[in-house]
Amino acid sequence: MTPRPPDPAAPDPALADPMLRVLREQHPEVDIVVLPQPAPAPQSPELTLAQRGTLAADLDGALDDLLARLSTDPATGPVARDGAWRTDEWHQTWYECVAVVDALEAGGNIALLRSTGQALVGLGWQARPVPGDRPRLVARHRGGLWATATVRPQSLVLTLRTAKVRAADEEAS
Repeated sequence: MTPRPPDPAAPDPALADPMLRVLREQHPEVDIVVLPQPAPAPQSPELTLAQRGTLAADLDGALDDLLARLSTDPATGPVARDGAWRTDEWHQTWYECVAVVDALEAGGNIALLRSTGQALVGLGWQARPVPGDRPRLVARHRGGLWATATVRPQSLVLTLRTAKVRAADEEAS
């Protein structure tokens, strides 16, 4: 796509800014390019405590569905699970649940990673491998859900995460 030449009839955007106006007046030989401002970051939705509970339960259910599909894989070992709400420095929260499939035989972690990718796709997720020296994959699902699967020497770590949300005002204080 070829850039369009500037419209000579359009007002000079540098004149709208006091500092750039002075620069334009004192140095007319300088070309001033005013770039568009970045769009503001989208606001995370505000959820009540009950809505966040439902969101966490839905994510735990998604992990249950994934583990149910993987339970038929012969490489599957014992599973340890955990889930918790996390908060970043901007007071956005998300629910994260983790399942670690332990005590896998040699090569079982890679086979289980492949099965995990197939199971995620079968459950409606969009999954793809991540390039690098450690075999892993990432997936996303409608509604802002994210999943990662990473191999360790004798295990596979599955992490599912919701989209970031904010606590409703009455609960934030």
